[in-house]
Amino acid sequence: MTEWYQSVMASVNDLETVWRVSGEAGEREKRAGREATMVVLATEIAAWLDSELLAEQYRAEEPENGLLVDSGRPVVCIASAVNTTFETIAAASAAAADLLIVHHPSWPYIDLGLHQRKLDALMAAGVSLYGAHVSLDCAEDGTSMALARLMDLSVDGRFAEYQGGLAGVHGRFAGGWDALLDVVGQRLGVNPEAHRNAETCERVGIVTGAGGMTGWLDEARAAGCDTYLTGEGSMYTRLFAREVGINLILAGHVATEAPGIHALRVRAEGRFGLPGVALSEAMAG
Repeated sequence: MTEWYQSVMASVNDLETVWRVSGEAGEREKRAGREATMVVLATEIAAWLDSELLAEQYRAEEPENGLLVDSGRPVVCIASAVNTTFETIAAASAAAADLLIVHHPSWPYIDLGLHQRKLDALMAAGVSLYGAHVSLDCAEDGTSMALARLMDLSVDGRFAEYQGGLAGVHGRFAGGWDALLDVVGQRLGVNPEAHRNAETCERVGIVTGAGGMTGWLDEARAAGCDTYLTGEGSMYTRLFAREVGINLILAGHVATEAPGIHALRVRAEGRFGLPGVALSEAMAG
C-alpha cells in the first residue's frame, strides 16, 4: 500500500511540476514538445484561410488580405486579435503562439514608421501574421454575421457594398430597444452610445467597425431596418440617423469586430487540430 501510494504521489508530483511551468519560457518548452509530434506550416493554414475567405478576389485593392509575415516556424498555437500592435505581438509571443490572425494588419500608410518595426518584431518573436480585413468583412460567415449571431439576430439579408462584396447583414431582433442595448452591453462588455430616433426596434442592420457611412445607413433603411448597429461613426452619422429616423448604436470598433476574428481563429483551430488563444487588447475605438 505504501509503495503504491508513493508511486501515485510521484506521478502527481511529476504532473505538478509540469503544471507549475509558466510564463513564456514554459510555454516555449511545451511548444517544443508539441513540435516533435506535429508539423503545420503557416503557409498551409494561410492557404486554407485564403480559400475560406476568397481572399484572392480582394487583393487587387487591398494586398494585406493573406499571409503577411512568415516566420518559418511550424505553427503549434494560433492567436487572434483585432489589431496588429506591439501589445498583441508581445501577447502572442508570451502565449507561445506561432501564428497571429488579425482583422487589422499593419498598413504602411497608417502605421508609417511603425510598420517595419512591427514586421521586425513579429520576425524576432517567431510569430507569423495573417491579415483578414475586407475578406473577413465580406465573408459568408464574417464579422457582421458573427456579431449578429452574438446579438441573437435572425439574419435574412445582406447589404453595404464594400470592395466588391457585402459587409453588412440585416435581420429581426425580438425584444425591443432596451433589450437590444442590454444584449450589446453585456455581450460586448461595453457601454454603447445609443440614439433613439424611431419608435420601434424590430429590424437591425449591422456593419461592424467603422460602418458609419450614411450611404450604408440608407441601405439599411431601404431594407426595412429601424435600427443600425456599428462600431463608430462621425457627426454626420449621428445627424443623418436622427433626421431620417433610424435608431443608432455605436458599440466600439474593436468590440464589434472581435467576435468575427476570434470565430475565424476557432475555425482554423478545428481544421488543423491546434490550440489557440484570443488576445485581449486595449479598446482604442
